Amino acid sequence: MLMLAAAYSQKRCGLLLVVTGLKPAEMVDGVNGELRTLIRDLALRRESHDRRQLYWALIQAQLWTPVRSTSAVGHVQPGDLHPLDCEALGGLASYGVFTHEQAAEGWQASGVDTSGLRLERIRFVDLLPLLIDAGVGSLYINPDAKFSGELYRHELETCLDGARKVEARHASEKPAPKAVEPVIHVLGFWGRIRSWLP
Repeated sequence: MLMLAAAYSQKRCGLLLVVTGLKPAEMVDGVNGELRTLIRDLALRRESHDRRQLYWALIQAQLWTPVRSTSAVGHVQPGDLHPLDCEALGGLASYGVFTHEQAAEGWQASGVDTSGLRLERIRFVDLLPLLIDAGVGSLYINPDAKFSGELYRHELETCLDGARKVEARHASEKPAPKAVEPVIHVLGFWGRIRSWLP
C-alpha cells in the first residue's frame, strides 16, 4: 500500500524532515488520545457538553491533513489542501484531518487515490483559516475510521473565533513590564558645592 509522506519537524536538531513510507515517531498510538476519546464519546451520545469539549480539544490539537506533495513543508496554502469531495455541500468542498496514523492508513485503504499527496502535521488553529479560505463546507475528522466526525463550516468559524479570543485573552494576561525607576544620586554637602563650580 502506498504510504503518504508525513512532514514533521525534529525539534532537537532543528531539521525539517520529509519521511516517505515510514512511521513518524509523533504518530504513535497515544497521540491525541483525549481528542480520539471525545470523538468516540460524541459518536455514541450526542450531548452539547461533549461537543464543547471536542471543540476545546481540537483548538489545542495538532492534526495531519492530506496536501499536495509539491507544497512547501510547513508553509501550506489553501490551494494545497486536498478536498475529499469537491461539491459536498452546495458547491463547497469537504476536507479531512486525522488524529493518528491508523486513521490515515484506514482512509488510504478505502481506495482513495493518494498519489501526489502527503500528510502535513499542522495545528488545528493554523489549519482553520486555510480551510475557510479554501471554501470549506465541512471537515471530516478521521474519515473512514470506526469513530469519525464532521464539523460544518459554521462550527469551524466558531472554533476560529473562540481560538482568537483565547489567544487575545492570553496576550492580555501577560504581566506588564516593571517600570524602571531612574537612579537619582543624592549628593552630600560638599558634592553639591562642587557641582556648582565650573
